[in-house]
Amino acid sequence: MGVLLAVLAATVVGASLAVSGAVLQGVLRNPLAEPYILGIVGGGALFSAIAVKFGLVAAGDWVIPVSCFLGSCFSLLLLLLVAYFAAKARDANGADAQMRSSGSTIVVAGFVVGGFTGSLDWLVLSYCPPEEFAKLSKWLYGSLDHVTWRALAFGAAALAVSLAVLWRLRRELNVMELGHDEAECLGVDTRKVKLVAIAAVSLATAVSVSLAGAVGFAGLVVPHFVRRVFGPRMQLLVPLSAAFGGAFLVFAHAVSRLFPEGIGVGVVCAIFGAPFFLFLLASRRSGEGRDV
Repeated sequence: MGVLLAVLAATVVGASLAVSGAVLQGVLRNPLAEPYILGIVGGGALFSAIAVKFGLVAAGDWVIPVSCFLGSCFSLLLLLLVAYFAAKARDANGADAQMRSSGSTIVVAGFVVGGFTGSLDWLVLSYCPPEEFAKLSKWLYGSLDHVTWRALAFGAAALAVSLAVLWRLRRELNVMELGHDEAECLGVDTRKVKLVAIAAVSLATAVSVSLAGAVGFAGLVVPHFVRRVFGPRMQLLVPLSAAFGGAFLVFAHAVSRLFPEGIGVGVVCAIFGAPFFLFLLASRRSGEGRDV
C-alpha cells in the first residue's frame, strides 16, 4: 500500500473516531463514552466479519461499509433499548432526575455489548479457514493493510456527510452540554437532536471500521485532549478532534510499521492512548466538570 494512501486512510479513520467520541461524550454527558467502549465498533466489526465469512463481499465494494453501518446501528439499538427500559424502571421507582439519566447506563451496557459482539467475532473466526482466520484476526486488532482507493473515497464521502450533519447541530449540541432538562427549557428538541447525532456517529464509526477494523482509544483520548486545551464548544471541538484524531492515527500507523511483521494500528493506539488517558485523569483540575 502506498504511503499516501496509508496516510489518507489513517487520517479519515482517526477523524471519524475522534469526532464520534467528542459527540457521544457531549450527548450522553459521560466522559467515558466513545465508539469502542460502547460496543459500536464491535458491532460494525461483527457484521463485517459475517459478510466476509459468507462471501457477501463478492457483491461489491459497498458490502463492507454497509455491513459496518448496520452493525453499528445494531449495537446502538441494543444500548438504547437497555437505557430506555432502565430509565422506565427508575422512573417507576420514583428516582429523581439525576438518577434517571441514561448516560451512565449506556456506558455500562456498552461494555457488555462490546464483550458480546467481541465473543461473536471470535465465534465467526473459529469457522474460518486458516488463511481467512489470519487475515480477519489481524483486521479485528486494527489494520490499514487492505485499504483501497475506492474504499477510501467511499469512507471520506461518508465522513463528510457525518461532519456536515454534526456541524449543523453544533449549537444544539452546545446547549445539550448544560443538561437535557436545561436544553429542553431553551427550546432544543433533545430527542431529535440525539437521534440525528447518534445516526451521524454511527455512519462515522462505520467508516473507521470498514477501513481499519476495530480501533480503540482514539475516540476517547483525543476529544478529552481537545477539550482540555481548547474548550468544550462544538465549533472548535468537532474540527479540532477530527484534525488531532487523524494525526494520532497517522502516528500510530507509522509506529506499527517499525516492527518487522507489523502490528495492528489498534494495538499501537491502545499502547499510547491508555497511559495518556491515565495522565489526563490524574492531572484533572478541580472544577473541570465532566471532563477528565
